[in-house]
Amino acid sequence: MKKEWVKPEIKFITDPDIILGCLYEVYGQEQKSVLAGKNIRHTMIFPFLRMLANNTQGDIRDLEALHQRLWKIYEKEPEKQVFVQQGEKILEAVRKGEDGG
Repeated sequence: MKKEWVKPEIKFITDPDIILGCLYEVYGQEQKSVLAGKNIRHTMIFPFLRMLANNTQGDIRDLEALHQRLWKIYEKEPEKQVFVQQGEKILEAVRKGEDGG
């Protein structure tokens, strides 16, 4: 007898700090592409931005603008932990509706 797969009702959500930490690492790998002006949709950066947008209760429509803000932090802050903290502040502003992304 074949068992039928039942989709779980629990939604899986990754913490934003984990996603930001991964994005920091991806920025390190994709740095040449970003500096060359390559479209972020054709890099490993885009899926992480989508995860952040899906994770945030606010409405992030412009992933390019979010990327630009996070990239500026990445360029200024060489430490991963500082990048994550600053990124969380941006996401918190979006959640509160203070910023459209």
